[in-house]
Amino acid sequence: MYDTRHNVLNVREGVFSELALLRYDKTWGSDFSFTTIISDNRFYKSINERDVLAAQVLGQFNVGNTPFNQLAQLGGESINRGYYLGRFRDKNQLAAQVEYRMLPFPFAKRWGAAVFGSSGTVFNDFRKLSFDNIVWSGGAGVRFLIFPKKDVYTRLDVALTNEGPGFYFFIGEAF
Repeated sequence: MYDTRHNVLNVREGVFSELALLRYDKTWGSDFSFTTIISDNRFYKSINERDVLAAQVLGQFNVGNTPFNQLAQLGGESINRGYYLGRFRDKNQLAAQVEYRMLPFPFAKRWGAAVFGSSGTVFNDFRKLSFDNIVWSGGAGVRFLIFPKKDVYTRLDVALTNEGPGFYFFIGEAF
């Protein structure tokens, strides 16, 4: 893991990168034998005193007899907003998103906004990876500075997909 972020709920500058290897085996009491590799990479760049450009690239790869509840899940409140978590599920996942945050607005001390877009896919094996199976989502949200001393915002996001909208209300940014 590599992490240079200063505030994980509202990152303004820095990098987060994690590579995880998880091994499940009957030897250790698991009902299944499989391996999961997760690569989560996030980049944050301050554009000026209040605006931030954030990006994330996420991959999850399973090898072996992976049970349904451990398959890669696309969607949720963090990445590919607009699709419910697990709407798309398979052995492997590739996803990316970008977000532009305006925190706060120049005319309001506690209000801000963000616009975002994401894409991703799940697939059984790399030979079946296809751009035809990529799903897209995008949207915008408002931010309210709920804890000024800690620079923590609450967010209300609306994400649009070809299957309809998704609405999210959370404390802290999506990633």
